[in-house]
This record gives sequence, structure tokens and C-alpha cells, in this order.
Amino acid sequence: MRTRRRDLLAAALLAPAAALACGACVEDKVAATYDHAVIAKAHARGATVLFTEPRAATDAAHVAKAVGEAARRAQGVDPASVRTSTEPLALSFALDVRTDASRALRDIERGARVGGLTLSVIKVER
Repeated sequence: MRTRRRDLLAAALLAPAAALACGACVEDKVAATYDHAVIAKAHARGATVLFTEPRAATDAAHVAKAVGEAARRAQGVDPASVRTSTEPLALSFALDVRTDASRALRDIERGARVGGLTLSVIKVER
């Protein structure tokens, strides 16, 4: 009985730590692709950095690679600014302010050629 209580106490104490980096919250997805140098360069040029969450019912590594490649080809996206993550699945990039963000997202979704892919903007850094 004493061992079981100790195990339960240990599990209860560790649970909050596990929740800090579960990959489910926006902050984790932003942090996964955050690059201060990219943001500083974008600000200097007057560009915007978009943090997005790709969603597709397929392998995260495949999705990350596909959206990264598509983003580098998308109009208005600075190819050097593209950052991807598989865990959590995330994509960020600097976008020229003259480029419509909705159009850039559609171009990336189409260019990635991943069935059922959608990109949701989770943060905009201006």
C-alpha cells in the first residue's frame, strides 16, 4: 500500500511538468519554429512573420517537409525564413506585407500536395 501511495504522489507531482510542453498549446507551436534572427530581419524589412499550424491526416514528418518546400516557393515568402517542426507540427515564415496572407497560405496548401492539408494561422508577429 505504501508503494502505491508513493507512486501516486510521484505521478501527481510529475503531471504538471509534463503538461508544460505537451505540444498542444499555441505557445509550444510558436516556440517550435521561433527564430529571433528571422523576426529581427523581417522587422527591419517591414515584413510579417506568420506562425501556422498545418493539419493533415498523415505523417507529421511528411507534412513538415512538404509545407516547408511549398512555403519556400510561395510568392511573397522569404525562403530563408521558413522554419518547420514535426513535434509539434508547425510552420513559420516571413511574408512581404504586400502579399496577401490568405493567398500565401492557399499557395502553400496547394504546393505541398498533401491531401486534406489546412494551414491555420496561430500567431502573427509584426
